[in-house]
Amino acid sequence: MALNDNATLVIGSGNFFTAPVGTELPADLMAIATPWQSVGHTSLEDIFGITSEGGEATTLGSLQNKSLRTKYSPRQETMTFTLQQFDTPGLRLFYGSNAPTLANGLLGVPQDPVPTVAAFLVVFLDGVNHFGFWAPKAEIYRADDMSLSDTESLAGLPLGVKPMALSTNPYAYAVTPLGDADPEA
Repeated sequence: MALNDNATLVIGSGNFFTAPVGTELPADLMAIATPWQSVGHTSLEDIFGITSEGGEATTLGSLQNKSLRTKYSPRQETMTFTLQQFDTPGLRLFYGSNAPTLANGLLGVPQDPVPTVAAFLVVFLDGVNHFGFWAPKAEIYRADDMSLSDTESLAGLPLGVKPMALSTNPYAYAVTPLGDADPEA
């Protein structure tokens, strides 16, 4: 692998979007249009993360070769970010898509929450460059407990996004490489 100065990333800004399951990646990531909808304000301090569960290795051997092959368990990744917009759509991402709007305008918190299932897109901008994560199908729900700990910063709703394979796709999500001369290569 050669050095590629055009493949580095410094996040200048970014946006998080949802759309109906199966929505294709926009052709122009610098101008996202409907059906994609922004989720709203997100944390400047805790921008984005990816954690994973699974992927444990098991060494399989024979009498002649104790480490003949390695088998890996399935891996499930979770993308995390903190939403800082406490409107009804944002609260439903945190509390569940089945959170009802009550007669008095309050949002009811369901005892058996249902994650929001949608296509998910994140686009980070670095000058004229962009870097994105796209999942044609994902479950979005709270990633951690809410903690309103001080009066000096914006409160947030920690969200987790679990990309899921759509139909027969051999992938759960895709990323946009930086600095490739030919994106098809």
